[in-house]
Amino acid sequence: MPKEKRGILNIVKPKTPILFTYSGDIWSSDSDDSDYKEESTSRSSQLCTVKPVTQLPQQNRNARKRKVDSRIVKKTCANTVKEISHNQWDSWGLTIPPEILLKLFKCVIADEGALPFLPRASRVCRLWHQVATDNSMWQYIDLSYGWIKKKSAVLTWLCQHRLQQVRELNLTGWKSEVNASLPEWKGTITSCGETKMRKKRLLLFWKKDIWKHCLLLRSINLSYCKYSSEALQAIAEHCHNLCDLDLSYYESDGKFLASFKSLLKKSGKQFLCLKLAGCGVNLTSVLTAIIMFCPKLQLLDISNPKPQAGYSSINIDQFQENCTKLKIFRAANTRLSHTRSQVQSDWIGFTHLEEFSIAGKSHNDHGEFMFRFLRGSSNLKLLDIRHCSFSMDSVLFLPSHIISHLYISRCNIKELCLEQIIATWAKSLVHLDISWNVLSEDCMKQNLCTLAAEGSLLVNLNLAGTAVDSTSVQ
Repeated sequence: MPKEKRGILNIVKPKTPILFTYSGDIWSSDSDDSDYKEESTSRSSQLCTVKPVTQLPQQNRNARKRKVDSRIVKKTCANTVKEISHNQWDSWGLTIPPEILLKLFKCVIADEGALPFLPRASRVCRLWHQVATDNSMWQYIDLSYGWIKKKSAVLTWLCQHRLQQVRELNLTGWKSEVNASLPEWKGTITSCGETKMRKKRLLLFWKKDIWKHCLLLRSINLSYCKYSSEALQAIAEHCHNLCDLDLSYYESDGKFLASFKSLLKKSGKQFLCLKLAGCGVNLTSVLTAIIMFCPKLQLLDISNPKPQAGYSSINIDQFQENCTKLKIFRAANTRLSHTRSQVQSDWIGFTHLEEFSIAGKSHNDHGEFMFRFLRGSSNLKLLDIRHCSFSMDSVLFLPSHIISHLYISRCNIKELCLEQIIATWAKSLVHLDISWNVLSEDCMKQNLCTLAAEGSLLVNLNLAGTAVDSTSVQ
């Protein structure tokens, strides 16, 4: 016999639940009351009848449906995209001829650049991918901004699959990824000190075999890069069409000068632009190699060399004889001196030179360097001699009468010399900088009146630090 369940006060629990019990007298019926009125059975049945809820209201059902849809929309989105046929995606793209789409892409690249437009456009549809990945679209590539991760594997893949027809490549800020091939590991490492030294050597000679894929390359920007001498040798071996090279503020090993000379021997005949700003070696041997191997040179920038570069000398006569097509020469803050040789009266000079900049406190030779360099430069348009301490009287002997940009700030120029300079180029000057020169107020008023004459093309005038008031300017 199973035990009977007992509750409070040891009373046996009934099988059916009871709300409450009363153990006293039996209650009387309600019919015995004087105010009792019997209700109709229809009313009582109506009150006791409860309709079962078989379905939710329409509003609640819509709310629940929305919740369910929001939960599964993310899961079903990918499956829905897969169900759509590729023809529905490509049908609108196939209506555009590839030739027209190619021209449209080139217009976008001309305005915004190839990156990041081409990688994004290649993910639209098959036709766009075919046009965007065409090698002819990847001719002018700038990898300095950060659209592409600066990793050696990424650069190698780009050179193998996208940059086979590249003409201009900008790798500003890339470090050891611009080098030519990884050297073999030799020997064993036994201590932590040797490991650190080995890593430093690998940074200097680390190189990737990438330049052999860029045979049509004409312009390379390697400014602010860290590379080895083998990188320049690899460029010289594979890039035979190179004519523009930027090595500004580079970080290289001690063999830079030898590899740079070998590069000029192989490709110097077609070089048009050379930028060597922030050079860390002595410029005398560099300039000698440039004069010997670069007869078509049009732009040379040797500004802001490092302190260890020291003083450098240049043979101006030989420079003018070999590099007759030079148009731009920038040597700001560069300590240059010319070799002492007799000046030839019938020397032509740089007839195509348009820009000459030697700003800085490095020239105090009474203007002889500038005079010998600019003799025969009748097309000179920009002259920058800020902070130069030589006499400004040599400026008056320049053969050019069309100088449009003149920078003579902090030159301690005399009042009479300034009046003659402004009178000479008043009609051609567009930008004039005479700031921080000690000049009288009357001199400034007279020069301003000369500049304000009819036919003046002046747009920018820098008068900072001069004795001039607002009424004179007006």
